[in-house]
Amino acid sequence: MSRSMLKVAKTVIAIPGLLAFVLLVAILPILLQLGENGSSIQLNWSGGFASIRDYFAGIGTGESFRFLSGRTERSFWEQIGSFFNVSLFYVAAGALIGTTIGILVGIYLGLSRAEWLKRVVEFIGALPDFVIILLLQFLVVYIASETGIVVFRVASLSTDHPAVMLPLISMIVLPANYMIRNVAQQMKITLSEDYIGFAKARGLGKTYIVFFHALPNVLPFIKADLHKLLGIMMGNLFIVEYLFNMHGVTKLLYADAFAYEGYQYDVVVNGLLSLLAVYAIVFIVLKLFLRGWEKVFVR
Repeated sequence: MSRSMLKVAKTVIAIPGLLAFVLLVAILPILLQLGENGSSIQLNWSGGFASIRDYFAGIGTGESFRFLSGRTERSFWEQIGSFFNVSLFYVAAGALIGTTIGILVGIYLGLSRAEWLKRVVEFIGALPDFVIILLLQFLVVYIASETGIVVFRVASLSTDHPAVMLPLISMIVLPANYMIRNVAQQMKITLSEDYIGFAKARGLGKTYIVFFHALPNVLPFIKADLHKLLGIMMGNLFIVEYLFNMHGVTKLLYADAFAYEGYQYDVVVNGLLSLLAVYAIVFIVLKLFLRGWEKVFVR
C-alpha cells in the first residue's frame, strides 16, 4: 500500500472514532447524575444512550438541528455560519501568523546567545493562557487610564462592536511561543550535524546554510507537531472566546448548551463537530503553508 493510500485509510478510520468521541463527550452531563441525597454520583446509561439514539433519529427529520436560544427556537444551520467564521478566522490567523513568527524567531534564538530573550520565551511559556489574556486586557486599561487613548477593545460589546486585535494577539502568542521553543531546539541540534560543518567548509554563507541546509531538516519536525499545536490552540479558543465575549462556536456552546428546559444534547454535538471542522480546515491550511516553505527552501 502506498503512503498516500495509507494516509487516506487512516483518515477514513479516524472519522468514526472522532464521531464516537464527540457523542460520548456530549452525553457526560446526562450520564453523570447526582443521587437522591446529592452525596453520590450515579451513571444514567439509559438516558445517555437514548440521547444518542434520538440524535441520529432526528437527523432525517431535522429535529437534531433545532435548538432553543433562551425561549426562542432556532435553526442550527441558520445560526452556525457567523459563529463558525469567527472561530475559523481566529484559529487560522493565529496559527499562520504564530507559526511564521515562531519559525523566524526560533531560527534567531537557535543561533543567538541572547539569554534574556530565551528567558522571556520561557516566562511566557510558563504563563497560563488566561493569565496572558488578563494581562493584555489590564495593559490596555492602564494605557487608557494614563493617556486617554483606547488602543484596543478589551471585549466584544456586541457583534457590531467586536474586539479584534486583543483576541488575535492572544491566539498568536500561544502557537508562536510553542513554535519558537521547538524550532530553536531543533535548529541547535541540526546546526551541530556533520553536513552543516561540511557546508561551512565549502565557504557557503551563514544565511544560506541556515535557510537552505538547516531549515529544510527542521520543517519535518514542525509538521509532525501540527496536531499537538492545533490541539493546544483549540483548547485556548474556549478561553479566548469566553473572556473576550466573542461570538464564536464556543460562545454558542456556553450560551445554549443549557436552555430553560434543560441540557440540549443536539446543540453540543453539533457545536463540537463544528469545532472539529475548524480543526480540520486549519490543519490542511497549515500543511499547505509549510509545504510552501519547503518549496522555497528545500533544494
